[in-house]
Amino acid sequence: MVIREKLVQEYRNLVNSYHPYINSLLNNCYINIIDGCLNSVSPPYYYLGVYYAGRQEKEITLYLNELRKIAKTFGMVDIIFINAKQIIRDPSSTLKRENTRLWLELYWICSKVTTYLD
Repeated sequence: MVIREKLVQEYRNLVNSYHPYINSLLNNCYINIIDGCLNSVSPPYYYLGVYYAGRQEKEITLYLNELRKIAKTFGMVDIIFINAKQIIRDPSSTLKRENTRLWLELYWICSKVTTYLD
């Protein structure tokens, strides 16, 4: 887990150095590395998951190409944008029981009051 968190931090640093405005948007998001695997024999592949609050969808998806290019330099297949508010408010979701830390991070992202600086 420490390696993944370090990789996400390096991704944030690289975004900050090339696109500071995008980094200010990502400060209001939770970024995670998501595993994917077709079967037990094939090698795993990785996605970069960006969990955002519902009110930020349009702004963040505007910069999809820039974020995708940087993610590909880290060996990621693609970026997945996930609405955190839908996940935490879904009554059939088992995330709160299965991964409490992730649920709390998403809840915190959705409840933050953001200030938009020009």
